[in-house]
Amino acid sequence: MQANEVMQLRDLFRNEDWNSVYSLLDRAKSQAVTREDFSREAYWRAVAFERQGRFEEALDLLRRNASLFNCQCLVQKMLASILVKLGHYRQALEELRKAPIEEEMQAFYGSAIDAKFLYFYLLAKCGDRFIQDRLAEIPDDYRHFAGGKFLTKPDIVALMNRG
Repeated sequence: MQANEVMQLRDLFRNEDWNSVYSLLDRAKSQAVTREDFSREAYWRAVAFERQGRFEEALDLLRRNASLFNCQCLVQKMLASILVKLGHYRQALEELRKAPIEEEMQAFYGSAIDAKFLYFYLLAKCGDRFIQDRLAEIPDDYRHFAGGKFLTKPDIVALMNRG
């Protein structure tokens, strides 16, 4: 997918023009040649499924195409985020446990730190207070966007202090 197609997709998402979204994605898939082409199409199709609330389809698509992605933290974080929307916190944690966070930290810092933050957040949400010692691994100014709002380290601490 070209940059102009990604911009077009974003506009179509904003307008919830799903027929046009899938038409563009079908065209991109039919023209895909490289592994990156196929992974970009799978990524955007999963995003479209998720935005439509088609969570099971998004999960299935990501699992089937995970090997196409250079960054596995991105895939695991996407899977976990969808599972959270379904209320499956333990399953989301299991997905994040599979993420090669430290191995990908240098090459894919943004996705790796995002996966790590979500992992710590879910651990705190599930009552694990032992992550307090590991919070230094998250930058103090880091903000994780989820559910229409930003989450920060103080949000993790607040979760731990609730229990």
